Amino acid sequence: MIDKFAHHFKFAVMKKLFFLTLLSVQSILVFSQERHNYLIALGDTQIVISNNFILPQKTLSDKNVQFIKALWKDQVFNVYGKQLSITVSDSWIRNMAFNEIVADSTKLRQYNFENLEFQILKNDRILYSWRNIESGFSIEDKTNHLKKSENLKAYKILDQILNENDVVKISFRTNGENPFLTCILNKVKDNKVPLVCSSIYNANGVSLETFVEEALSHKKQIDYSFYEDWPSLHSAKYQEPIVKVDEKTKIAIFYRPKNFANIKDMLEYRLLENDEPTSETWKKANDFIILHDFKPGKKYILQVKYRGEKKYITKEFFSEPKWFQNIWLKISFVIFVIALSGFIFLFLKNKRMKRLQREQKAKLQFMSAQLNPHFLFNALNSIQGLINSGNVEKSNVYLTDFSKLMRSILDFSDKDSIPLSLEIKALKHYISLEQLRFSFNFDYHIDDGISESSTEVLPLLVQPVLENSIRHGISILNENGKLSFKVLKNDGNLIFEITDNGKGFEADQKFTGKGISLTKNRIALFNSSSDKVKIDYLVECNNGTTKTVIIYKNLLSND
Repeated sequence: MIDKFAHHFKFAVMKKLFFLTLLSVQSILVFSQERHNYLIALGDTQIVISNNFILPQKTLSDKNVQFIKALWKDQVFNVYGKQLSITVSDSWIRNMAFNEIVADSTKLRQYNFENLEFQILKNDRILYSWRNIESGFSIEDKTNHLKKSENLKAYKILDQILNENDVVKISFRTNGENPFLTCILNKVKDNKVPLVCSSIYNANGVSLETFVEEALSHKKQIDYSFYEDWPSLHSAKYQEPIVKVDEKTKIAIFYRPKNFANIKDMLEYRLLENDEPTSETWKKANDFIILHDFKPGKKYILQVKYRGEKKYITKEFFSEPKWFQNIWLKISFVIFVIALSGFIFLFLKNKRMKRLQREQKAKLQFMSAQLNPHFLFNALNSIQGLINSGNVEKSNVYLTDFSKLMRSILDFSDKDSIPLSLEIKALKHYISLEQLRFSFNFDYHIDDGISESSTEVLPLLVQPVLENSIRHGISILNENGKLSFKVLKNDGNLIFEITDNGKGFEADQKFTGKGISLTKNRIALFNSSSDKVKIDYLVECNNGTTKTVIIYKNLLSND
């Protein structure tokens, strides 16, 4: 307490020096508040309200300096203590500490000590009518504890005991003019919320019984009368910081009795653990509360009120978590679990994808195996037709090209994909074979910029489409038949475009051939197992022209 008072005194002296310099430039109304003193500075004239707790009626302020904009308005204060003394001096009174200074920015005339008059009313009755300051008794009076300093004039203008609900009104003016300042002081009894008088802590792990004995022994040493006049707002403003506790900590908190009456069950309290009440109802207590059994890693809030009142005061505690409750350890564990789960998920997904790819590969190979007999059957029928027509020379050429094509088919049989160059070569062999039979016209085109060696496609995917165009489109046209085969590039897509001038087909006749059906199944199977590249199959039939388009989407964008 002594150290705290010395700190306030040192701080007050610094503020006084600052405001003395300021007052030399202009007159300023200054209010300064401390535990027992309240200062009103009118230039060089000082008015001190002392021997009491004086607080502004609205609220305590955390600001060091406030500005009162309207000096003509009444300044209202609450008085909590019994004794009220008012002293006026012609300069700063030494050895007085003031906690806060509130200054008005409005310029005032210089009010000197000799011209200052005052009037005091108590409970609307005139206690002292307008009179000069020097009509008060001097500070040299033996009953006054203030001692006269050199070049200091100081007079007490009031020194009285106040009862509850007393109202003292003090007005100041200069030589018969209108009052420029009125202070209204209301004597109040502050019993709305409890005031903490003392507390003790024990973290040595003593038994609860031993600690209760310590608390009862400490209670006998508390002078509750010392705290009788303290406003509860004092506790609200000077709230202690959050207290660190652990499992061994035991705390006893002692509160001021209400009206110093019977302390039996005068308090109601509850403890919140991580913002949740530990009990459904408020517990009752006399004038002190004992807390113990704090759990690690928890935040506690103690709420205390007088029995029957609504307002309460709070005190906060926290206990550090155990090593396994550490938030960073929890975060690390969660991250590890998430990472492990992600790894397991990706591992299983990758394993499933590989299994699916093996299954898809087996299905594609099976479909290729189905396609090859279909193609062989049609090729043998073509050779038979040539032989039956007596065209031996063409039959020999056909057999030669057929053997080359069969060699390519055997090479492709165990492959998922082949280079575009081999696909085009095999398709050209097939078309040349069909030209020996039907003598149609054929043109081929490939866009520049397509790498035939590095671009991979499904083997002989286009062959059934070419076969369908020839057999069902232009076979009866002979020399008038036209077949166009183009390999195009568009926005990263690889496009096979097959066009013929055959008779076309009706909508309900689409994809009735076995080869086309196998092609559709191969495309669907490929699309189900491929993430980036997809294949589209489109057919258009307009004005005697049939166009079939096979699009490898995004195939060239990966180059």
